[in-house]
Order: sequence, then C-alpha cells, then structure tokens
Amino acid sequence: MGNIERIKRIKRAKLNGEYYFQSLLEQAYEIGMLSDAEIERIQLDCLSLLARQTELYNKGNSSSVRLETAQNILASIMFTIGVWLKTFPNSDDAVAEMQHSSMESLFQKGCRRIDQLMKSTKMLHSAILENLVYTENIFYSSTIVDGINGFFKLYNPFFSAQEIHITADYPVYNPTEKLAGIEFIQKYLECIYCENLFCSYFSEDDIHHLICGYDAHYKDLVINIYEPVLAAAIGCVLTETNIHRLDITPSSIKIINCLFERKAKHEITEILMEACNQLAQRMHLSNPLTQYIKCSLPQFAGSIKNAVHLQTLDKFFLVPAYPENNPKLIVSFGEKMDNEKYRKIVEEIMQCRYLSDKKAIIKREIHSLYDLEDVLLDAELSEEETISILRDLSLAEITALIKKHPLPSTLDRYELKQSEATLCRCLHELIALLPAEQQEMVKRAVAVGQCVICWE
Repeated sequence: MGNIERIKRIKRAKLNGEYYFQSLLEQAYEIGMLSDAEIERIQLDCLSLLARQTELYNKGNSSSVRLETAQNILASIMFTIGVWLKTFPNSDDAVAEMQHSSMESLFQKGCRRIDQLMKSTKMLHSAILENLVYTENIFYSSTIVDGINGFFKLYNPFFSAQEIHITADYPVYNPTEKLAGIEFIQKYLECIYCENLFCSYFSEDDIHHLICGYDAHYKDLVINIYEPVLAAAIGCVLTETNIHRLDITPSSIKIINCLFERKAKHEITEILMEACNQLAQRMHLSNPLTQYIKCSLPQFAGSIKNAVHLQTLDKFFLVPAYPENNPKLIVSFGEKMDNEKYRKIVEEIMQCRYLSDKKAIIKREIHSLYDLEDVLLDAELSEEETISILRDLSLAEITALIKKHPLPSTLDRYELKQSEATLCRCLHELIALLPAEQQEMVKRAVAVGQCVICWE
C-alpha cells in the first residue's frame, strides 16, 4: 500500500515556468482548490507586499512610483513566491502552502531560495570558465563570459527578480522550458556546462576545422558548437573511424546515408541511442553528461531524417575543412604619386577625345593600383571607357578592386558618389563577361578572404 502514488489534481506540466505563481493560482481556482475568499486574501497580501517593497524601493521617502515601476516590482514579488512554490514536487502541496501561509512568509522563503540559486549558479559559472573551450565564434565567449558576468552585475533580486537584463545570443541545443530571472540563467548554464564539457574532450583545432566544414567564417554566425561536434562523434562511432579526431570523410557520409535511408524517426533514434552508449563507454563520459546527450538525440533524429530526404546529410555530419591551406592572393595597391603630378595627369586624360589616347597616358604615367583606382574615380570616364581600362588589368588586380568596391545594397547606393557607383557597376559587369572558371575564382577569393590587399 505504501507504493500507491497520490492522485494529483494539478498537472505540473500545464503550469507556466516563467509565471509559475500566477498559473498555479489560475489552475487551483478553476478546479475549486481555492475559493473566492482565498484568492482575495492572496491578492490583498500581494498588494501589501507591493506597498512595502515600493517604500523600500524609494528608501522610505515616498510610496509613489511610476506605474511601470510598480508593475515591475509586483512581477518580482510574484516571481519570488513562485520560486519557492516550485520547491514542492507536488503542486497540490504548493496550493496548500498558499492556503496556510501568508504571502509575506512565502516571499521571504522565495528570497532565500533565490539567494541559494545565485550562489550555486555563480559556482557553476566559475566551473565553466575554468574549462571553457576556445572557439573563434564571437557569440560563444561574449555570452558565456561577458553576458553572464553582466547578468550578475545588473541582477536585482529584491525588486526585479524576474529580469534577465542580457540577451543570451549563443543558443544551447537542448530545448528548455521558458524561465525568467536567475532560474533562466541557472538552466542556461547547466546546458552550457554539459555542452562545453563534451566539447572539451576534443582538440580545439579539430573542432575549429570541423566547423569550418560548415562555414570558414563561422565566427560571425549564431550557431551552436556542440551540435556538429556531437554529430561528428556519433558519425565516427557509426563508421568506426577516429572519434577523438572527429574524422568524418565523404565516404563516411555515404555509409551514414545508407544506414539511415528509409528509416523512420523512431528507428533513427534507436540507432543513435546505441551509438551514444558506445560513445559514452569509449570516452568514459559521466552519467549526467550521457543523459544530456541522450536528450539531444530525438532532435538529432529529426534533423537526420530531413537531411536524408533532402540529400543534405553533409550539412549535418560535417567534413572538416582547412581554409588555412587555401592559397592566398596578395595584391599590393602600391604608393600614391605626388598630388600635383596626379592632378596634371588627370587633366590630360580628361582633355583627350579618344579612349586610345587616354589608355596610352594611363599606361605611361600610372604605375600603382592606388593611382589607377583614383583615375577611375576622378577622370570622368564613361562606363564603356572604364570597362575597357579594367579589361587590361590582371585577374588579381580586378579581384582586389572588387574586394574594395563590393556591389552596394539598394540603400547604400544613395550614399555613394556617382563615380563610385559607376566603378562598382563596371567591375561587376566585367566579372559577368569573364569565363565561368575565372568568375568562380574571383568570387571565392573575395568571399572566403583569400584576397589579401597590401597597402604601402
């Protein structure tokens, strides 16, 4: 008889994690656990707390504040009470606590609970920073280091306990319930701890090259680092390649595709679960970390099923890339000539009637890409003349000019001078006239930073 589970009238899963106290009141009232008189008493208690907190907020000078401030303080009170009520595993017991205790008592217990959460969350944050995986992704460190430090600096648990103050730009992988205040930060850091811990089992260089397989400029992308690392590790288990090096190859992708094609999502999940068990055993992962990974697998299974269907499995199981091995195109713009000499040359060019004469002057007098760029902008050349002059340049010089003068957006065009807009347009028209292979070379050099401009 001792094993019989109590019947719960309130379903915890239906309560709002962010507005726990309010949603608990609503459910309890709807099913008749709280009477009208009890609801009224709770509301009056909260208003009394609001008056007391407002006076403290004004340091005793006045009980008058702006409406937005009062609403914020009241939200803080209800959040704090909710933090305490969440400590009851059975929500029915939380309702009983409201019936037999004053809101003042619950508020004070909530304050102590928030203080405990603050201390434990700061310790968790310190543990993460001690073993933080280095990555070039700017959102990773800026959020986990600077953002969280900013939260602790700005957080006011007594008057704004529900506030977060920061934007957690770096996303965690596993979905979490919607929370607020210190509860959100604690849950966020728990996810970061597990994801960072898993990534710490691998070389930072290997992680970098793996994610370069997605985008060499991933440092500026809002992406989750843990997802591709876990995908690669599981992919290595499935293809029996080196897990520690995250050694995914194009042939690995083919093996994985054969393994998962025509599989239902639940079948994919089962395969991933078995691979996860092998991964945990080979890498000696702790049980909490293994459980976190297993929570990721249903989402993984959905992504894999879609990728197999769309034939984009190589976008999920990434093949490492090594952009540092790509050849760089180095172009020098050279030195500018004397201003007086330059003005005379431009005037001479502008006085010429025929393009052949203009080009002859440029060939004779202009010896740096810097000066040629200025001539193209200052000599009032037509588009036809500009394109003709550009045709005489090397592919490297054209690439350098395009890198410096990219095609502007519609909005930016209004801010360019007429000559600048003309040069941009001519450069891109010229590219369209090049053979397809040369077009691709120029686009790739500009896009992935292979064109390095030297200023002298």
